[in-house]
Amino acid sequence: MLNFKKINLLPLVITMPAMIIGVLAMINNQVSPSIYGQNIFIALVGGIISFLVLYRDQKSTKKKTNIIVITCILILFLLTFLDKGLLGVHRWVAIGPLRFNIALVLVPLLIIQLASLLKSKPFWVTFGFTLFFAVMLLFQPDASQLTAFTISISFLLLNLKKSKSVQILLLIVFILLIVFSWTHLDQLAPVSYVEDILSLVKEMGIGWLVLAVISLFILPMPFFLFPPTNAKPLSFSLGIYFSISILSSFFGNFPVPIMGYGTSPFIGYLIAISWYVYNKKMNH
Repeated sequence: MLNFKKINLLPLVITMPAMIIGVLAMINNQVSPSIYGQNIFIALVGGIISFLVLYRDQKSTKKKTNIIVITCILILFLLTFLDKGLLGVHRWVAIGPLRFNIALVLVPLLIIQLASLLKSKPFWVTFGFTLFFAVMLLFQPDASQLTAFTISISFLLLNLKKSKSVQILLLIVFILLIVFSWTHLDQLAPVSYVEDILSLVKEMGIGWLVLAVISLFILPMPFFLFPPTNAKPLSFSLGIYFSISILSSFFGNFPVPIMGYGTSPFIGYLIAISWYVYNKKMNH
């Protein structure tokens, strides 16, 4: 039987191994406490907030607010292009002294909203929104998030009973976007405690590196191994998104989620894993 109290702790617990290993690697390399302290803070505070929200066990009101939420996400994406950026890269929105990578924060929520929209609106509405967001990711540019987003959404769209010609067109468009993004990568140099955090972990020993890789691949596993019965396709889609986000950091200068420095990946992941826990509880 599902233990409701224990499963509420999942968002807090599941991020701990990767976060702790990343923090130890930063400490071992004399990274400032003001850097790795942010990861500790967001993991604990975000996990506790998630636990308290899930503990309240509110029933969904089923209000059709998908378009409103998606529109708000769209506006935040557009705001990244008003930011001065860095070497032509526009991925962030500043709120006071804090800078958030909007894709890492909001793409998981966007996938959840688009999946819901897919049930209530014609196919082309969801595809249109998906294409628009994919183009924005292309121009940010962010090959990692573009790839993770389009492939995860493709999984949902291809599950629909549509004609082969529509599915082929969809795949061609997304493949072209992905190929173009990977052949036009940004010129930002990697930061040791962000994109190269696994190199710092390796310096502590090969055993630590093995544990680090395992801790990263634990993150998407619940979405694949124990999906909510009422939302299996969406759970798989989120699992695909996080898997590609993690894998892409092995092939390019992209942030290593949860383990590397940055609060944005924590927020995005906690949104998704909280959705997962809520829907698991709704099955019982």
